[in-house]
Amino acid sequence: MRGENTVRSVSHAFVAGRVRRHLRSVDGLEHLPTTGPFVLAPNHRSYFDHFVMEILVGAVTGRPVWFLTKRESFDRTLPRLWTRAWYGIPVDRDAPAPDTLRTVKRVLTGGDVLCVYPEGTRNTDRALLPFKSGAFRFALAADVPVIPVGITGTDEVLPKGRRWFRSSGRVHLVFGTPLVVDRSAGKQRAADEMAAEARRSIEDLVQRAEASRDLGAPHTALEAATRLLDGRITGALDEHGQLSRSAHRRMRLLTSLLAPLETRPHHISVQRARLLGLRLLALPAVLRPLPARSVRRTAEAVLHHDPSHRDANYLLGRWHLSMPSALGGSPLVAVDAFLASTAASSPGDTRALAGLAEAYAALGRTDDLVRTLRTLCDIGAEPGTRDAARVERARARLSTLKTEGSVESSALVGGRR
Repeated sequence: MRGENTVRSVSHAFVAGRVRRHLRSVDGLEHLPTTGPFVLAPNHRSYFDHFVMEILVGAVTGRPVWFLTKRESFDRTLPRLWTRAWYGIPVDRDAPAPDTLRTVKRVLTGGDVLCVYPEGTRNTDRALLPFKSGAFRFALAADVPVIPVGITGTDEVLPKGRRWFRSSGRVHLVFGTPLVVDRSAGKQRAADEMAAEARRSIEDLVQRAEASRDLGAPHTALEAATRLLDGRITGALDEHGQLSRSAHRRMRLLTSLLAPLETRPHHISVQRARLLGLRLLALPAVLRPLPARSVRRTAEAVLHHDPSHRDANYLLGRWHLSMPSALGGSPLVAVDAFLASTAASSPGDTRALAGLAEAYAALGRTDDLVRTLRTLCDIGAEPGTRDAARVERARARLSTLKTEGSVESSALVGGRR
């Protein structure tokens, strides 16, 4: 196990770099379950498929992706070490052995991701090979969803029979919606029906991936990827609003993988700057100003093209709140930025409102602070979320202001104005 961990840690940066170099478009990431195990069912063109699934899906979910791999890959010492390091599970493709079934059960019970290629082997033709039902029997037995995947271009990066990567090759992939079948007809029939449904879905997804080679990923894919990235970063924050070192590495990797989707520095670049800003919070205050300049530059560059950009305005507001006036910080500018971010936010989004309250407090504008806190308190946030935590903090702050008697009665009684 120690040797496998060493191989994986030493080779991870190289493998991730190859995926980053060749990945050109991703669509449908929002279909990957946020929590819980699931089965990936991609078409199979190249051994490079393993690395794309492992690096990308692992960065999105924070969990390893295990692969059913032909048992011959475990016969010799070095291939066995490499395959196990990259989460390979030995399997006899004609009749899975009991140890394979136990390992698969352990993977899914433990909450990880299982990748099974329904074609059973790498395919050199454009038409899909006949599907095997193993992936779907595993999913049905564990009662987990199956996510179909269409992928193209990996055979250009690492063709079947080659042992080294080519410098060319553009990879495009599309994740489909979870497969739904009638499970009441019996497991074997349900597995066959799911295999047929998966084939139809993957054929469509491969066509969409092929279209992205010529037309580029649709704009909706970028919007969905941005929402996912924003949600993953927010979900990884601890109770103090900071990222752990491991979470920061994973989010930085995901950001770098999604960057090729952008046509100009907007959404993904803002999230990259946000990650830098979060990282700066872990540094001593005296070391923050110089690297923080790039956060401000990124936000202002985005706002030059899109003045109403929600995240760029929020990021700029945070920058002005965190920097002293001697270095250009200004709570007054932060107010304007947070107001613009609030206007571009959905009704239940508390992030910009919380920043606005801090800016009003820094300026000593008590009436405006109270109105903003009351607006936050009126938001019906889902329990356990960061929105709910901000609402609770707003209520506590408002209660403190009342207790201190530092708020004019008109501000407290008048509600929203």
